[in-house]
Amino acid sequence: MLFRYNLDYYTQRKSLKKVYSLLFIIILFVLGGCDDKKNKNSTIVTENTTQIVQTDKNESFPEKNISLNGNVTQIATYAFTLSDLQQKSHKGTLKDRAIFLEGINTPVVIFHFFATWCPPCAGEAPYLSDLQQKYPQELFIAGITVNDTPTREVLEKFIQENHADYYISTTLENDALATKIAEGLDLDSNFSLPLTIIYHNGKYFSHYEGAVPIEILEHDIREAIKDLKQE
Repeated sequence: MLFRYNLDYYTQRKSLKKVYSLLFIIILFVLGGCDDKKNKNSTIVTENTTQIVQTDKNESFPEKNISLNGNVTQIATYAFTLSDLQQKSHKGTLKDRAIFLEGINTPVVIFHFFATWCPPCAGEAPYLSDLQQKYPQELFIAGITVNDTPTREVLEKFIQENHADYYISTTLENDALATKIAEGLDLDSNFSLPLTIIYHNGKYFSHYEGAVPIEILEHDIREAIKDLKQE
């Protein structure tokens, strides 16, 4: 499996460019050396530590309505269930780039696709925990394993060693959900890990393919909360 990260920083935020560049160099230094390959039959994800890709928030995507015999139909709704080690489940629906999770009332939701064998994913875990603790009323983070079927022991070790104190789903449905979301974002099926998607009020806000400095992620969370207050 090839390892790669793509880079596309906020070009419109010139005042932060130097800071982000420095943080990016630090990230590479800390998380570098990912030259071990994870052999999997699935071609869902790859892992790499060289570049970061982040789309502009609220990026416009082409419509994907399906035409049957000349009639345009609505995109089908995909149902899924997240479930953690304590068997705490959240049923959800996905339609194109919009999501709904039962029992989750926070205005901002983050889906963080990761694998226990991915060093950059482990590196981001404690910072995600900090964000979850900092914004308990506004934010719900769902770590979602992909291309990975860790045993309970392996996952508990990952959580403990990396202080991953947020919701983590390990169901067999995760790979299918990842594929559906990747299709909606026009991502290659072989997308990079970690993959982080921000939603506000169920609507797509922004996403990052690859490791991302915590300052950038928190900036987008603040922007999402700010936008919601203005609606």
